[in-house]
Amino acid sequence: MSRLIFASHGKLSVGMLDSVKMIVGDLANDVESISLNPGQSPNDFYLKLKAEAEKSDEKIIILCDVLGGSVHTTLSQLRQFDHIMILSGMNMGLALDLVMKYKNDLSLDQVQKLVDHSKEGICVIQGESSEENDEDF
Repeated sequence: MSRLIFASHGKLSVGMLDSVKMIVGDLANDVESISLNPGQSPNDFYLKLKAEAEKSDEKIIILCDVLGGSVHTTLSQLRQFDHIMILSGMNMGLALDLVMKYKNDLSLDQVQKLVDHSKEGICVIQGESSEENDEDF
């Protein structure tokens, strides 16, 4: 069994989990969220997860909001445990993919493919639509 945790500054992780549940329903019931609020230290989350990781070899996947932010930087110290993966760049596509697959004991390679897939969903659209593109819809 694996655990999936969304971790963010503020309530982004809670909102992401709420949005994911709108799409996948009960499939996301076991997903956890950690929200760093003003006055809190990400080190508190790190110490709690570290203590849990020392007692169990259960795989934990942590999806953080932003690379280099205090949440990601602090929780990245958990990389000392082989059964913990820390990702950054939380977005709906990646969150959905992880929720639908995390219980399958994902390998590092499989998680990297999910990250790569989520990048494909990031794009910029500007200007008028063309008739050619409109026909696709």
